[in-house]
Amino acid sequence: MTNRRTRHGITMMEIVIASAVTAVFMTGLFSLYRGGSNMSTATLWAQQTINQLKLACREINSAIKKSTYPASITFPGNISENTSAHFGLHHYNGTMYATQTAGIGGTGFVGAKILALTESTPAKIGFAAADNKDAVLIYHVVSLEDNGKLHYYRLQETIAGASIAGLARPSIPPGGAAAVFSSVLARDVESVTCEPTSPGNPRSPLLVRINCKIPKGETSRSEQAVGTPNVALVPHNSIGGW
Repeated sequence: MTNRRTRHGITMMEIVIASAVTAVFMTGLFSLYRGGSNMSTATLWAQQTINQLKLACREINSAIKKSTYPASITFPGNISENTSAHFGLHHYNGTMYATQTAGIGGTGFVGAKILALTESTPAKIGFAAADNKDAVLIYHVVSLEDNGKLHYYRLQETIAGASIAGLARPSIPPGGAAAVFSSVLARDVESVTCEPTSPGNPRSPLLVRINCKIPKGETSRSEQAVGTPNVALVPHNSIGGW
């Protein structure tokens, strides 16, 4: 009778095959996880960006509606008013990309101006005509920075009523205006487009479209505001300097 010894063990070939199968499985699992993680990140980004854009457009729309020519009013109706184009609704004419705004800034803001407008609020109403007729001018500025941040600034200054009629403000905001409030309206902004809804009409509602794009990805979201100004539109084709 012949004794046969059965040898139990794992050959090198079996180890190689098992390793290859495990590697393929882990690669597939990692790809599935990464794909799910990327989808989750993109979904969260989209939700947050949509909320930001809605609030940003609401702020811009509100600012446009506050645009007014500087005026100082006292009882019983003395009015000093300035309808100069300096105090129109200034806007970049067309589409501005964040990459275009590097190194551009100005008085009290960073980036390049998208919108700049003046709101005039009489400081004295219901007083005798002899009382002072100062006006408080509030400047609203929306600017785009090269890092994709869309900023909103509010500045103000007090002007003597007697100076309103001949007042000039070649740049809004002017030097000397005090900062009142600032905030970041939106992040990851790729571009902002400003265009009149009725080209050639200086009192046309202004459409402002904000487009955001997820960093290192293709997901994007956009929102638009349409505001009707109380002053004439003043378009600018140059980035910065106005």
